[in-house]
Amino acid sequence: MENIKIKTPINREESKSPLQKAGAFIREARQGRSISIKDLSSSLRIGEEQLEALENGQEDLLPERVFVKAMIRRISEKLNLDTNFILEELQGREISIQKIYENSPKEKKKIDLNRFAPLMILISGILGLGTSILAISYIQNFDPNIKTEQNLPKTFDPQ
Repeated sequence: MENIKIKTPINREESKSPLQKAGAFIREARQGRSISIKDLSSSLRIGEEQLEALENGQEDLLPERVFVKAMIRRISEKLNLDTNFILEELQGREISIQKIYENSPKEKKKIDLNRFAPLMILISGILGLGTSILAISYIQNFDPNIKTEQNLPKTFDPQ
C-alpha cells in the first residue's frame, strides 16, 4: 500500500501580508478602471517602480511606512476608493504588534516620577537650608575691623 499525502488547500489571502492585501486591492481597482500603471503614476507623480512595488506588496522596495500610507491615501482618492478601509487593512499587522508591545513587561516597569516629587522637594529644602546656614556662619565670622585697603599696594598717591 502506498502512502498517499493529501494536501490541504492553502487560503492564499490569509498568507498575504497586510501590505500585499492593500496592494492587491489597489491593483484590482486600477485594472477595473482600465488605468495603466504608467498613467496612474504620472498623474500622481509617483514612480512606476514604487507603484508596482506597492501593488505587489514588496516592502523592501518602498520608502518608510509613513510615506507608503501617504501614497495609498493619494492613490485611493484618485481611484475613488475607501481610503480608511485600505489603511485599516494595511495597519492589520501594526495593530497587533502595538498590542504586544503594550502588554510587554518593559512597559510595566516604567517609573512614576511623580511619586518622588515630595522627596525631591525635601532634599532641595535641606540643601537650601544648609547653604543658608553656611552663608550666615561666614558672615558672622567676618571681622569688620580688617581694612583691606592696607593690604593693597599703592600705585597712585595724589598728595
